[in-house]
Amino acid sequence: MKVKLIAICLVALFSFTSANDLIKFYDTTSGSWNDMKSLAVKEQKLIFIDAYTDWCVWCKVMDRETFSDKAVADFMNEKFINVRYEMETGFGALMSGKYRVNGFPTFLIFTANGRLVNRIVGYHKVKEFLEKLNIALDSTKHDNLAGVTNEIEAGFPEFYKLSFLKGELRKRPDSATVNNFLSTSTDLLNEVSWSIMYRFSGLLEPKYKQFIFDNSDKIKTLFGKYDMESVTGQLVSGELRSAIAKNDSLALLSVIEKAKKYSSQPIVDIERNYQIQFYQGTKQWIRFAEIIELNKSLFDENAFNSYSWTIYERCDDKKVVAQAVKWMSDVVMKSPKYMFLDTYAALLYKNSDLKNARKYAEKAIAAGKKENEKVEETEALLKKIKAESIKKKTKG
Repeated sequence: MKVKLIAICLVALFSFTSANDLIKFYDTTSGSWNDMKSLAVKEQKLIFIDAYTDWCVWCKVMDRETFSDKAVADFMNEKFINVRYEMETGFGALMSGKYRVNGFPTFLIFTANGRLVNRIVGYHKVKEFLEKLNIALDSTKHDNLAGVTNEIEAGFPEFYKLSFLKGELRKRPDSATVNNFLSTSTDLLNEVSWSIMYRFSGLLEPKYKQFIFDNSDKIKTLFGKYDMESVTGQLVSGELRSAIAKNDSLALLSVIEKAKKYSSQPIVDIERNYQIQFYQGTKQWIRFAEIIELNKSLFDENAFNSYSWTIYERCDDKKVVAQAVKWMSDVVMKSPKYMFLDTYAALLYKNSDLKNARKYAEKAIAAGKKENEKVEETEALLKKIKAESIKKKTKG
């Protein structure tokens, strides 16, 4: 990735990097955030932040497939001041804590004065991403986050900041630390207290969990629908895990009803997604596969890849494995990417189709090298396939 220097009449110098030499992404430091805002004021643009991590696979796919598209690049260069932050170090980690970035890639849209007005989460293909960028430009659709200040340093405690750092530097507090802090808060709906409840929802005492459900409308007003639905979703998922642990189908129905109350997703999507998670967690693989097959027109290749890999890793039912082979056969015909070819080869191996398993493992390795992916695990799989083939011939 090339690095260049350009002079700005605002006196400051900014380096910028580009995704495949198309998008101008300014590589800033903590000292240049104010300069970015000044540049946005000067050019009358919004600020687009690409929040990524070094280990994020889908961040790399986004770079390779979406940011490399000329239509996307031209649009972003024209409409935004584009900035990149590695979100587990330095100023990027502070931004993660401030704006509660828990998943990657995440894209944050700011006004020139530093007010967060839009958030795009996850990998998106070109057409969908352009649609979301156009929504972000529409001021009538901007989030009005009354509870979020413009100050990056909002007084967060050290244990909260440490939870956003990289690798061994990251420290996660225990439940007592979190709940003791909240017990001293005079306002559970201020920015700091909310961020802690958001970040550590799984560690909260029951009274704080119930507080979130009881104040969901206020939370939505102060911190936005995304925050509210993210936390209530996490809490409901905790109840789902309990239902899975007990293999309690009645508890599943209760969880689904609660999810409907606090989510804006279509009811049919909520029911389907929670059923899939429940049957996966309770290892009811036939029911798991049946639901996916019945709804297969609703899933993209990434969803099929995820479900199929789960089957490869956890399921030994031959009929279900064969079903996943069919799903991934369709996927690789349309999109022969490394990750899909790798899953397909693994499933073929599990399905005892050694000839095709070898063929697609070799294709996966070739595709992975071309995509600059690490292919060691696929190479290990290929060795197993070859060894199994020799063993089978010897027995024959």
